[in-house]
Amino acid sequence: MEKSLRSILGRLFGGTSGRSPRPAEPGPGLQQAGLPGNIVATLRRVEEVLASTEVPGFDIDLITSGVVKRIRLSRDGSKAAIFIDYTGSDPGCYYCKFINWSLWKRLLADVEAKIKSVGVKEVVFIDWATGAVVEYKEKD
Repeated sequence: MEKSLRSILGRLFGGTSGRSPRPAEPGPGLQQAGLPGNIVATLRRVEEVLASTEVPGFDIDLITSGVVKRIRLSRDGSKAAIFIDYTGSDPGCYYCKFINWSLWKRLLADVEAKIKSVGVKEVVFIDWATGAVVEYKEKD
């Protein structure tokens, strides 16, 4: 898992320097940390997209539900890795057991399109528990 996650992040972001990715929370601290304003604005737009998307069958959004665990942007803001977790607060209670996988595939494709509409060129969803890329697109 460790190598696969590092290779995914390395491909997206040009290496991880051996560090685990840290969550980025939009707020005034990001500007003070020396991050460019366009990165902060992109991060906020991505978070708004995720917060405005409801989990099918539940009256809650992807952020509040805990499905989205972490958002990571490349230095130029053109690439995003969205770490998702289907387990919620109880590891034995998988969202996937309650929501048809075809709904998840449609939801992730919809979220990807919305994130791309705010200026991100590449979006990857990564399973929080396994570190694997979530394959939701049909193979050609």
